[in-house]
Amino acid sequence: MAEIHPVLRNRTSGIAFSGKPPTSEQLETMLEAFRWGPSSANKQPWRILVVRSPEAHKKFDDALSDNNKKWATEAPVKMVIIGNPEEQPPRFGQDRWLLDVGLALENMLIQGCELGLTAHAMAGWDEEKVRANFDIPDPYRVAALFGVGEPGKVEDLSEEMQTKANRPSVRKPAEEIFFFDEFGAPGKP
Repeated sequence: MAEIHPVLRNRTSGIAFSGKPPTSEQLETMLEAFRWGPSSANKQPWRILVVRSPEAHKKFDDALSDNNKKWATEAPVKMVIIGNPEEQPPRFGQDRWLLDVGLALENMLIQGCELGLTAHAMAGWDEEKVRANFDIPDPYRVAALFGVGEPGKVEDLSEEMQTKANRPSVRKPAEEIFFFDEFGAPGKP
């Protein structure tokens, strides 16, 4: 098996938070990692809204899916990851702003892992609620929600969430996702 950087193999999307937020330095480091994400033609079509006040936390939590409310409300720092489709217009029928924002988000996830934090991007939320709750104007779109903080104890989670947190991190076999010269053609690098 090929050796990749340990932070890439060890990165997880934990769901247990201790309640302790990242330090200002850690948060600044994560935000800077996001800022340095790659983007097509260096357009950088992203923004981040950092949620810290109790009132802002309530607005954030209000937009979460029921499943995410079971754990994400405990994140001491939350972020709304925002993209501007007009800053990176579609090319060849593809919304490239989403790819750009996703690449920057992965930078932040990896940096959070390297800092020893629990960092988790979420897909279960209501975009219209997020936009309304935080007065996010057109043409901006919400790409992801994100929680970050010091790791907590899995045993402090509900039984249902402990089961989720304790699932092994597995990947599909390489031969199922790597093809050479044509789709579906197996091979070796």
